[in-house]
Amino acid sequence: MNDLVSAQHVETFRGVVLDHQTKAPLPGATVTIRGTSRFYTTSSDFNGWFEIENVPIGLHDIVVELKDYKNLLLRNVEVVTGKEAFRLIELDQKIRDNKKDIDIRPYKPGIARNATTTVSAFSFNRENVQVSDNVKEGPAQMAAELPAFRQIMDGRNDLSVRGNSPTGLVWQIDDIPVVAPNFSHEIGLPGGTYPLLPNAVMGKSEVDYGPYPAGPVDALAGKFKLRFRNGNRVDRRYSLEMGSFGAAISAEGPIGRKPSSSYLVYYRNSLPSVLDGSGVEAVPGIFPDRQQAAVNVNVPTRFAGTFSIFVTGGKNKVEMLQGISAHPENFYVYGSLPNTDNYLDETLYTGGFSHKIYLKRGISSIKTIVGISGYEQTSRMEKYRSATIRLIDAGSDNKEQELFLSSRFQHKPSASNYIVAGVSARIRQVNFSDSTLTGNVTQVYPKTYYMLLDANGKGLVQVQADAGWQHKFGNTTAVYVGVNANYFTFNQVASVEPRLSIKHAYNDNTFVSIGYGLQSQFQPMFLYFMKTKANNTGTVITEGNRNLGPTRMHQLVGAVDKNFRGGLRLHAEVYFQQLMKVPVEQHVSSYSMVNYGAGFRDYSIYPLVNRGTGQNKGLELQLHKYLSHGYYFRLSGSLYDSKYKASDGATRNTAFNGNYKSDLVLGTKFPFSKNGLLDIGLHAIYSGGPPMPGIDYSTSVLAGYTVYDELSQYVNREPDWFRVDAHVSLKWSMRWMSHDLFLSLRNLTGEKILLRKYFNPESGAIEQQYQLGFVPTILYRVYF
Repeated sequence: MNDLVSAQHVETFRGVVLDHQTKAPLPGATVTIRGTSRFYTTSSDFNGWFEIENVPIGLHDIVVELKDYKNLLLRNVEVVTGKEAFRLIELDQKIRDNKKDIDIRPYKPGIARNATTTVSAFSFNRENVQVSDNVKEGPAQMAAELPAFRQIMDGRNDLSVRGNSPTGLVWQIDDIPVVAPNFSHEIGLPGGTYPLLPNAVMGKSEVDYGPYPAGPVDALAGKFKLRFRNGNRVDRRYSLEMGSFGAAISAEGPIGRKPSSSYLVYYRNSLPSVLDGSGVEAVPGIFPDRQQAAVNVNVPTRFAGTFSIFVTGGKNKVEMLQGISAHPENFYVYGSLPNTDNYLDETLYTGGFSHKIYLKRGISSIKTIVGISGYEQTSRMEKYRSATIRLIDAGSDNKEQELFLSSRFQHKPSASNYIVAGVSARIRQVNFSDSTLTGNVTQVYPKTYYMLLDANGKGLVQVQADAGWQHKFGNTTAVYVGVNANYFTFNQVASVEPRLSIKHAYNDNTFVSIGYGLQSQFQPMFLYFMKTKANNTGTVITEGNRNLGPTRMHQLVGAVDKNFRGGLRLHAEVYFQQLMKVPVEQHVSSYSMVNYGAGFRDYSIYPLVNRGTGQNKGLELQLHKYLSHGYYFRLSGSLYDSKYKASDGATRNTAFNGNYKSDLVLGTKFPFSKNGLLDIGLHAIYSGGPPMPGIDYSTSVLAGYTVYDELSQYVNREPDWFRVDAHVSLKWSMRWMSHDLFLSLRNLTGEKILLRKYFNPESGAIEQQYQLGFVPTILYRVYF
């Protein structure tokens, strides 16, 4: 490449070189910056670390070379003043070196960190997700640009993956399963409004959404594997930012005099807290008060291994007072209905300790993790019955906590073989209390409430073991086989799941992969403790779902990857998923847990059994052009079909079966002024409308609330929709600091996208609720 920006200001470029499989440090790797007027090169030290000083600000191409490893080219590494330019670089070992490499292979953004993952995976870092929580971007918004993902509603990061319920997408932070990964989450669902792990502290992470390798956490649709980044181990650096959704500060640097250990500290406060007393509302009628903090301490030692301690958490309080708001379109974000006030108070946390030690350097290692994750959440919904009378329609007080223990062993006896095995345990403690008003909700009396949840469970233990082996046949073919085993002590249910994948390289530019997995996932914890009714008029049964087993899925994925000149890459995947043992109602109905998460509080109050099925199939295409000659784009599309069968035996669309989706991401980066860099981008989305539950109007009038029609469940579709988002980013560097100004324009044309239909007892009509319209957000940040 080239110095896109003037070399007037300089910064240090640092990184670490690791083996792609074992993550062991690789000493002696040569790191060179290409295309500059001056020659910049260095070698990695005994611990894999390297450093190049006085690198001109701008975008640079980095070449990494090491004997017996495949060379790598990193394109467009951004260097600005005041912020450490750091890269975690992973190299693939060659089986044999009969001939010298002539062409340096470019790094393909999105390649999974897990070397045994061959299909349906995408890696990313904080630069991919706009680096800030204060413009409300995150991993979920980034993933929503991929053809396999569909964001269920604007303003929230609930995602459906290939037609599956969002319950099937599990979030992990440094390998620890997160009970509540997002603020303002709905019980049993991972999505919410803001991620628990701030983007500013996120390191190289990935999302798997296919037949992933055997591992310690079970998931049906996919896994977000988020990781903390380590702090600067040489210099102390700071950042300050202010945006539409809050203000934040971070600090990082070395611990002690020797540059090895590091710390990273982050704190942010939501804008309503910052503006407290000013009378200014960030979102009219909604008053979120959220504080977040995150800490990561990394301590490598010479002989005792590497120790890490990390924690992230926060408190969130939301008041949605629709009675005083002139903006009812905002309220769907939290599941509100007309003429209601909603209150939410929650605390989320995840933290842990990890230790990794190499028994034989670069060959064998053991990693041990102890983690804890949980939340406490209280909520209530008050509905106006008249100008002066309000009743609590629903209320909850829920707590979940999980202790996670894991030990994993990996061994690489040769360049051809890689073995990994592990055991883990998840020890859960829950306390659920949830009730809802019964009777005709248009009446003030009777004030009777049905207790959906009233349970306290301790010592709910899930034990897991896994093993996997990858063998490479030369430099062209790799085969992986693995097995997972799970056991849940609460109801003595077990499962065993095989995994298999093959990847073959026809040449340096063409790859073919296939992967198969039998995957399973236990139900959300609250479901086991539901107070269910034996039938439509029967008695209440405590823990009526106690004997539910996990939902299981056979998944087969085939992929083709083709690289072209000019930075173009074509990626295609075809998949088939067969779901089994899906919870459905014991009596004949259309209800199935495959649709859970399409709305709010849409769980069943009747006993469930593992008799439902489902089927997803589709084709996904992506054409990328990575940044070169000042511009980049990604054009993607998916054609898919998602069906299910409930206890009534009828085949229906799932709630997430939009059938098709297309995304176009287009952007440009070019120098601005003397020391600046301007990034302008557009994201256009065209999506098929998902099916909607049919409403039984006459029964709804009599009941005073929305009653759905069994015969027309998910038959009619929402209209197709089109939306355009845009962003503008300006970065400019000074001698010892840099500035970053970011503007996001979501739903640029203000398209009205239908969210749902419901019966309004106040008007006596079926009404529509729309997703968010035009939402501009802005961020200013300084690094020093």
